This record gives sequence, structure tokens and C-alpha cells, in this order.
Amino acid sequence: MVRKKAGAYSFTESLEMLNRLQQMAVDEGNINLALKAEELKCKIAALMADKDNTQSAENLTKILVDFINDKQHDSKNTGDIRAADAPEIPI
Repeated sequence: MVRKKAGAYSFTESLEMLNRLQQMAVDEGNINLALKAEELKCKIAALMADKDNTQSAENLTKILVDFINDKQHDSKNTGDIRAADAPEIPI
């Protein structure tokens, strides 16, 4: 088996490795190791979900920042900006 540097495994590679190790533990009748592999797979799945949520949050933040910047740019190009519920005052 070839060893990789620490942290060099992707989430998918880590799950595949844990699946193989878990199956070996089950085949040998070592339930404790099989359960440990399952626990680690769940932790990896949680990390994957957190990473996806972080990326989604970053994407949402970028969309909101772009929207605000566009609105600020648009507001600089308008002469009279009022709140939607503000009454119109004759000039």
C-alpha cells in the first residue's frame, strides 16, 4: 500500500479507504474496528457537508455584495432617491 502525505487524501479517497478498512474489519469479525471506521466515515461526511455549506455561504455572500455594489452604482446615477414609502415632495 502506498502512503500519501498527511492531508493529501481527498474526501472521496478517504471514504473509499475507510470502506475497504471497514470491510476488512467485518471480514475478520472485528466489530469495534468496523464501528470506528463507520464513525470516521460519518465525520468525513460532516466535514464534506460543512465545506459545501461554507462554499454556498461564500457564493451567497458574493452574490449579495455584487447586488449591493450594483445598487450603489445605480444610485449614484440617479438624481433623486427616496424610500419607496416616502411621499413625493413637489419641487
